[in-house]
Amino acid sequence: MQNQLKRSLSLVDVISLGINGVIGTGIFLLPGLAAGIMGPASILTLLFAALLSFLIALCFAEVGSQFRGTGGAYLYALRTFGDGPGFFVGWMVLVVTVTAWAAMVNGLATATASYLPVLAEGFWRGFAILAFMALLTAINLRGAKVGARVSVFFSVAKLLPLFLFVVVGLFHLKSANFTPFAPHGYGPRFFEATLLILYAFVGFEALVVPAGEMSNPRRAVPIALISVLVLVCLVYVGVMAVATGTLSGLAGHTNPVVASAETFMGSWGAAIIGGGIIISMIGINSAQALVGPRRVYALAEQGHMPAVLAKISPRGIPHVALLTLLVVSGAIAVFGSFKTLALVSVVAR
Repeated sequence: MQNQLKRSLSLVDVISLGINGVIGTGIFLLPGLAAGIMGPASILTLLFAALLSFLIALCFAEVGSQFRGTGGAYLYALRTFGDGPGFFVGWMVLVVTVTAWAAMVNGLATATASYLPVLAEGFWRGFAILAFMALLTAINLRGAKVGARVSVFFSVAKLLPLFLFVVVGLFHLKSANFTPFAPHGYGPRFFEATLLILYAFVGFEALVVPAGEMSNPRRAVPIALISVLVLVCLVYVGVMAVATGTLSGLAGHTNPVVASAETFMGSWGAAIIGGGIIISMIGINSAQALVGPRRVYALAEQGHMPAVLAKISPRGIPHVALLTLLVVSGAIAVFGSFKTLALVSVVAR
């Protein structure tokens, strides 16, 4: 009997993949850039971006409730529009997958280098990148459930410092920091800031990809999508409000959440948020290590990549796809730059 993917992912596992897919570094870095465009009114652009993301998520929830297979947007396009559009969507998603993971791990190495300067460049940087990617691959070779447990851990770990930041920060808001509310008006700047903030919401679509390994995908996908976006929106609004209300120099600040935490929690607060950024980046890498190979597997399963990439081990794991993504993304991560990889990923997305 041919080996098959095992349906081992629970609703909690799927939600954690969504949280890790969305909350990366965007919310830690974008408040300063958005405030530079709109001032305190950037909170409204965040709400508008959340609404747009929610509408897209509803489309994914509706379509995802009709499928039980692996592949996400690629599978939906293939079954709905046929082979040509499906092929195009699938390969664009593959480009995103390969370059996005390379960019993510590259960014993690850069962020960690502020604590471990040896990782800034050269041999040890490349070694650390490959070792970390190999570790995540090894974890996922033990099964989707094992990889999901890692994702659950990091989704909780990244939310804790954000919740601490919001809860403590709400008691230190200064009303003066919210005036003038829209110093530059609303006009085109509003939509410019919205497009910027949208970056912080992308990634929720990743949770629909491993539907073939979910216990009940037709129920889990819609519930997980809505739950993730509601939770993310609440966290983001809280973070944006606290950063605005506590940091007078928010506009244009390159590391606003850490700077804001330092104003009302001191150096220890800044250290907690700084650590939260690292944890958040590890979390988004762990989600990519699980979801990415399933995209490769789906393309091969449908005949748009070599069939060997669709092989499944006796444990029910697409092991060839896992190892292939490790090699390709690892090589690109070592020899590419974060800026170039992120640009390619965004354009393809």
